[in-house]
Amino acid sequence: MWKKILLVTSLILLSACSSGPAQPASEITLEMTDFAYSLPSMTVPAGQPVTLTLKNIGQVEHDFVVEKADVTTKVIQDSGSNAHHAHGTEQNYDLHISAGPGEKSVLQVSVSEPGTYKYFCSVEGHEEAGMVGELTVLAQQ
Repeated sequence: MWKKILLVTSLILLSACSSGPAQPASEITLEMTDFAYSLPSMTVPAGQPVTLTLKNIGQVEHDFVVEKADVTTKVIQDSGSNAHHAHGTEQNYDLHISAGPGEKSVLQVSVSEPGTYKYFCSVEGHEEAGMVGELTVLAQQ
């Protein structure tokens, strides 16, 4: 009997703690490790500027890439290099910023179109190792 009461109470508490859809953020800090992002998903408002801070707490350079998105960016601080991604094979990413080991990069980004976009690290092998996430852009209400 006590087990059933405990189970029901736990379920009620868990459902009360769960939140609805993620609210869009205007400031996001994303930590990059070897080989993961601290946030598997992020939600931002469409057409609004968002300050994105990338902190590389790993031992090698990492980056943040969105291949296809209608974005406007303003780099505030860039500690990465442009030569590392795809090992010299130049890609035309719509959003790309990197950070060296122990460094951080900051940019202001605005994504025009609502939708869901994949972000990943373009350093060879990092995406395949699981360094991916999902960016959700919500329409303004």
